[in-house]
Amino acid sequence: MKFLAVLAASLLAFGSPALAAPVAKPAAKAQRIVLPTDVRPDRYDITITPDAANLRFTGRADIALTVVRATDRIVLNAADLTLGKASLSGQSATPRIVADTKQETVAFVFPQRLAPGRYTLSIDYTGKIYQQASGMFALDYEGSDGAQKRALFTQFQNSDGRRFAPMWDEPGIKSVFALSVVSPEGQMPISNMPVASDVAGSPGTRTVRFQDSPKMSSYLLFFALGDFERISQKVGDTDVGVVVRKGDAEKGRYALESAVKLLGYFNDYFDTPYPLPKLDMIAGPGQSQFFAAMENWGAVFYFDYIVLIDPKLSTESDKQNVFTVIAHELAHQWFGNLVTMDWWDDIWLNEGFASWMENKATDHFHPEWNTWLSTQAGQQGAMRLDSRAGTHPVITDIPDVFAAATAFDAITYLKGQAVIRMLESYVGEEAFRAGVRSYIKKYAYGNTVSNDLWVELDKASPRKITGTAHDFTLQAGVPMIRVQSTSSGIVMTQERFGADASQRTPRTWRTPVNVVGSNGQWQGLVSAASPVAAPIAGPVVVNAGQTSYFRTAYSPELWAKLAPGFAGLKAADQLGLLYDSRALGEIGVVPMSDFLALVKNAPAAGEPIMLQTLSDQLAGLDWLFEGRPGRAAYRAFAINRAAPIAARLGWDAKPGEADNDAILRRSVLTTLGDLADAATIAEARRRFDLYLADPSSLRGAGRLTVLSIVASTADAKIWEAIHQQAKASKDITDRARLYSYLGASSDPVLAARTLKLALSGEPSPTEAPGIIGAVAGSFPEMAYDFAIANRAKIEALLEPGQRAPFFPQLATISRDPATLAKLAAYAPTIPTSSIGEVEKAAASIRFRLGLIKDRVPEMEAWLAKNGG
Repeated sequence: MKFLAVLAASLLAFGSPALAAPVAKPAAKAQRIVLPTDVRPDRYDITITPDAANLRFTGRADIALTVVRATDRIVLNAADLTLGKASLSGQSATPRIVADTKQETVAFVFPQRLAPGRYTLSIDYTGKIYQQASGMFALDYEGSDGAQKRALFTQFQNSDGRRFAPMWDEPGIKSVFALSVVSPEGQMPISNMPVASDVAGSPGTRTVRFQDSPKMSSYLLFFALGDFERISQKVGDTDVGVVVRKGDAEKGRYALESAVKLLGYFNDYFDTPYPLPKLDMIAGPGQSQFFAAMENWGAVFYFDYIVLIDPKLSTESDKQNVFTVIAHELAHQWFGNLVTMDWWDDIWLNEGFASWMENKATDHFHPEWNTWLSTQAGQQGAMRLDSRAGTHPVITDIPDVFAAATAFDAITYLKGQAVIRMLESYVGEEAFRAGVRSYIKKYAYGNTVSNDLWVELDKASPRKITGTAHDFTLQAGVPMIRVQSTSSGIVMTQERFGADASQRTPRTWRTPVNVVGSNGQWQGLVSAASPVAAPIAGPVVVNAGQTSYFRTAYSPELWAKLAPGFAGLKAADQLGLLYDSRALGEIGVVPMSDFLALVKNAPAAGEPIMLQTLSDQLAGLDWLFEGRPGRAAYRAFAINRAAPIAARLGWDAKPGEADNDAILRRSVLTTLGDLADAATIAEARRRFDLYLADPSSLRGAGRLTVLSIVASTADAKIWEAIHQQAKASKDITDRARLYSYLGASSDPVLAARTLKLALSGEPSPTEAPGIIGAVAGSFPEMAYDFAIANRAKIEALLEPGQRAPFFPQLATISRDPATLAKLAAYAPTIPTSSIGEVEKAAASIRFRLGLIKDRVPEMEAWLAKNGG
């Protein structure tokens, strides 16, 4: 699954390591709540009849099972299902049905114990079709003929298969699934496997049966039904297809071409051919606040915006995202689907690996995109979370399926990715791949824990990694390597990077470190056990290449040698210095002037991703100066840094320019708009007026750049013009973007109008939460208060597992101390498993308040002397 977080972009820009209450002693590991193991399923035969118009469906499940130990009951999962007739083969007695709605289980209780052996449990039931992405859900849209249409899809990760059929809905319980659907004529049904039979039924219907799936976990089952069309291409024996709403086939062509390339790459990398006869990518209109795509085996689901390309509307960034997300989901076909974690505490085995592999594969096919540089922004987001309250280890205790939703976060995905990249860099690409291949072959169609992977990697590599892997996956936190100069080189010591004393409880990591200096290179492990010396002289770069997960704190003497040569460093190391100097400055390890001086001296013609990072950092820090006397000086400083970059790139794309230059243009112009640069805003409004008169005057990234700038500075007239464009848009993705731009206004009156619009019924159910999230980017307190006041309405628009986290995420970038009390009042109203999301938000706010109190005056003083 490709996860999303509410306000993800804002969190990376504004989020910071957080001040928190003292850390308590680790709690005893909670007892895991799982299904009994005395009965196991072997095969499901499921038949469903959807009633899309009334958002209901009927179903029948015939489950072939084995009673392993004598028992008087069969317990499995069911949620929001109304169970009817139930029977067990060989048993004349009708079982008594006992439902536990809290645990989402149902027990079929028999008057006498069942002897060990094989049985078939048959259940008739009815279920609900949702309007948010959980279980079976409906997405409404306007077809190419102008008619309103409804398509059905499913989303079962992490634990919503139980909303589709009664089943053992846990990742460690694998079974064969045989699905049949009674479908209306003219509708295309899609599932994990190809169609086995298609038979006419009652007038206007057909019964379609799909081939048996391989043995797999329940969360990977998939079904869709709608007015679709499919384009396809063969890769060996695999039929690769893209399934889209009728009329959108060409928008899926880029995705198909990308998948064809990537499938061949993964077949080779894993040395295990993709095992299913087909691999479909299904596009659905709409969005989720939680995820963008889901790796269902053989039938990967994507929301339109993450898989379809429209030359008139899509940007260079969109194309990169489509390729990368497809790479992520295809990597899951092996890491996650063929080999699956045994329980949700090892979800990182799926997601961290796929996140790493998406970048490895993308870099293979598109080295010009410099993908590994882009990943540093995500790693920084993980580090920020990992150094404040509410963090958790990569392998985290998940006591039940309800807590699993909280594990789909930046720690699991982005720290997980960073740890894997660090380990591969340490042992070498060939040894790492050999270990992965061995792991896949050994555990195919089975379930694993993380140690199973470490064992195979240690077998393949002369450098053993289990100890390092344990250090970085079994404990939370970020190492910090301090570097001092000596007469013979440097000496490195390790401590913990944290926001305050409570987050600096001593821990040790066996950290791979790569040092490059004027006289050579040194590689080795550094831990807190003892200082490590390296005979490296001259300007020294620690964590050269930025492939390891730690922060580097240089002594003033070493920094004085390194910083002046910033422009001559490799781009990855320039990024490392920017990120580390800001993070270390924020917590007082080094002065904030280290970061500001780097920014001041950064070349305007540097590497695009480095300059984009610089631009984003400038926009992010501006938030701290709101209402401060030094804001004008800061903005003048920031504009002086960003304006030369914008002047070099101009407003219009140049023939043959690199994609990353186009992405940088949009970033730096948007930053200048955020900084209230008068010239930038005037030009954006001029272009917007031309666009209203002639829509063909803007397209792609140029259009979105202008829209984002005018939206953030909108008056009522501009706001209404964008509103009318959103209402009139025939493109689902563009419509959602336009609605989100309405939430970007810096005018509180327009922000309030946008919030009211979100729940007016005009935006679709999947668009409304995103509109509220957009308002939170400028008015977090207003958005949070509105959401709490309309909590029941908003929760109805969210997937069940994301209801509790949504509200505190709105408040995350608040600068108002009163928000802390509001979060404290909210916390007791949600499940205990979601309290960590409240802790994260509160910690971020506390730290931001600390920055405003302590660091902003420091920056204001530096700007007064050096800001020109």
